[in-house]
Amino acid sequence: MGSNYKIGYYYEQKVKKMLEKEGYDVWRTPGSHSAIDVIAINKEGNIRLIQVKKNKREIDISNINYIDLVELYHLAEKYKDSNNIDIELWIFSNNKLKKYNKEDILKLKDIISLQ
Repeated sequence: MGSNYKIGYYYEQKVKKMLEKEGYDVWRTPGSHSAIDVIAINKEGNIRLIQVKKNKREIDISNINYIDLVELYHLAEKYKDSNNIDIELWIFSNNKLKKYNKEDILKLKDIISLQ
């Protein structure tokens, strides 16, 4: 498909379109160098902060860059008591999509503290 930027753009656009179909207003954060690639808000006030990854290997959270996982974990920890804010990781691999939510990311505490 081309450069990593083009690949990332394609999958971020894909996520954006999926969420817009669900009624969310959606923004990409290109070039932000943050843990969040996509921000989605619906009219009920639910906010989804999403990191989008394309992985050639099998879908598994352990295949994700450690620094990205740490940043997502810290965001999930910060907003763990916020019922209307979710921190998510979406991984595309071999025409499959695996979604991890805030609770899944918080379970990474042992993995993150080991390194």
